[in-house]
Amino acid sequence: MQSLRMVPRAAWLVLLHSVLFNLGMSFFDVLFSFYLVSMDFGIESAGLVSTTTRMAGLLFGIPAGYFIDRIGAQRALIVGVIGYAIGMIVLLMMPSLTLLIISQFVAGCLFAVGMSALMPLLTQATPPEHRTTVFGLNEASMSLGLVGSIVAGWFPSWLAPLVGSGDAQSAEAYRAALFIGCVVMIFAVIPVLGGIGGRKSRTESDTPAFVEDETPLKPTRKIVGYAVASIFVGLGAGTFLPFQALYFRMEHGLSDQQIGYVVAGATVMMGIGAMLAGRVLGHRNLRMWAGSLRLITAPVFACLMLPVLPFAIFGAFGRAFFMGGSFTLNDVLVMQLVSAKQRGRLASLMTMFWSLGWGISSTASGYLQQSIGFAPLIGMSAVAYVLSGLSIWYFERD
Repeated sequence: MQSLRMVPRAAWLVLLHSVLFNLGMSFFDVLFSFYLVSMDFGIESAGLVSTTTRMAGLLFGIPAGYFIDRIGAQRALIVGVIGYAIGMIVLLMMPSLTLLIISQFVAGCLFAVGMSALMPLLTQATPPEHRTTVFGLNEASMSLGLVGSIVAGWFPSWLAPLVGSGDAQSAEAYRAALFIGCVVMIFAVIPVLGGIGGRKSRTESDTPAFVEDETPLKPTRKIVGYAVASIFVGLGAGTFLPFQALYFRMEHGLSDQQIGYVVAGATVMMGIGAMLAGRVLGHRNLRMWAGSLRLITAPVFACLMLPVLPFAIFGAFGRAFFMGGSFTLNDVLVMQLVSAKQRGRLASLMTMFWSLGWGISSTASGYLQQSIGFAPLIGMSAVAYVLSGLSIWYFERD
């Protein structure tokens, strides 16, 4: 508890932002694939739309990094989050898949800015000795926000009569629920509108809220190496996560509300894993443990291949638990390996590489599910998690 009391107010404000933003995002995690199906776009459209977001992040990743380093992480996050939420509102008004994908691409570029700015902003707001604790709390705060998955699963039923539809699985009901998620994301910027410690722009003070040893500038090849593990995380996650709601409906017959409980439970487990890793492993060998937790993730996640619901839930919860811990340790590790002047570029490269992996795997998965089913794809995801862990061990050295 003493370490929590030492966390700066600025860091708590960033953490509150994470809770609110991910509360809004939870509506899309649970309902967006159902919305696409309700619009008669087909199951594979979920993969295409998800790929569009990641491809936007891939193409806009490097400009996003320079944008963040130029105007400051705080301003970049505000621009990215508000722009993304507005872009998703526009997307929900699109009547055709082509227009929807175009809107998703524009929103995806802004998503890349907002997501890439979060780690540099949190690093700027937190003294080095508290970063593993705060980064663990960040993963946990995102998970607390995603507990909204429970509520999100009920919203279409509540809203269907209000939008003139008696069907909770209608496009109108899903659209209304997703619109509420967008509004929550816009409100998420309120905690970070005020002063946050650290450098904000070239015209403002470059003096951070605490004294920190300046890390020498790293060559580009080193920065790229620090981001390599993100490719494999994207490959592993993109194969399954865009389709997890469809997986539990099609393979195990769960209702929208039950799926919301499963998704919420997994996100809580991610938060628990993140907090435990930050507290227990934060002062140990970050590189070794960040990689090890991803290796452990693989066999646990493979339990989703079994046609038994308890094993599937264990696999989903276990993946979230161990990856939550690994994300916390790895994020702190890579932010400490580079200068403050290069953190925006590194974070954007990680987003870009993750988007590349996610884009490839989600597109392929959307088509392959119809011919080979989920089990082989889950096995491929497990292999990708192993490669991600090995990449941390090999590349993320000072």
